[in-house]
Amino acid sequence: MSSSMRNALQRRNHKERSQPAERARWGLLEKRKDYKLRSQDYKRKKKATAELRAVARDRNPDEYRPTMTRSRTTDGGIKVSTRPESTVLSNEQTLLLKTQDAGYLRTQAVMERRKIEALEEKLAFVGGEKKGGHTVFVNTVDEAKTLKPEEYFDTHPEMLGRQWNRMRTSQLAAGAGIGKKEGEEADVEAKDKKKMAKEREKSYRELEARMKREEDLRKVERELELQRQRMGKGNTTTKNKWAKVRKR
Repeated sequence: MSSSMRNALQRRNHKERSQPAERARWGLLEKRKDYKLRSQDYKRKKKATAELRAVARDRNPDEYRPTMTRSRTTDGGIKVSTRPESTVLSNEQTLLLKTQDAGYLRTQAVMERRKIEALEEKLAFVGGEKKGGHTVFVNTVDEAKTLKPEEYFDTHPEMLGRQWNRMRTSQLAAGAGIGKKEGEEADVEAKDKKKMAKEREKSYRELEARMKREEDLRKVERELELQRQRMGKGNTTTKNKWAKVRKR
């Protein structure tokens, strides 16, 4: 049989052995590829440890390098190096940075105030709840006194309070009023009211959060302004560290 025909034949798929049920508590059964990775990692760590031990054994106690004075380690063995560019800023540079920070905070506070005003207008926060109405204009005072809204709008008196979907008497007579459609419309109206109440509550929460953010921004801005004034020429203030403090 030629090699091409041998490769064309269907061969059995050899599956890897799984972990026996009585050894399930030990996790997955380790295969050769897993063992190779674990072995390579162990050998690499062993080699690195041996090199470090050799360096420590052959260390010269009189050796000196400039990095020894520029770096240090914490209690946890973490190396902390001093950055060469970490220089102390002058008073003028610090004052300029604080001015830029105050400008940024002022801009953010103005943006928050505009968003708060938009939310307040949306929620009718100023001036109470806004109620819609329908104004009818007539020519004389007598017409205004004798005007009947149900006749003018050609609807049932119970539907005068509606601002939308106010049905006419002809539609009510045709069976589109107090029947099944009226019940469906009541359900839709209840769902809409529930949805609007949920959106209103969400907007109130957003308004409260934005008010707090604006207050925090204004507070930090005032603190920065106070620091800038203290850093000005001739405005240095000294604090008496021996001042008497009442102990409770």
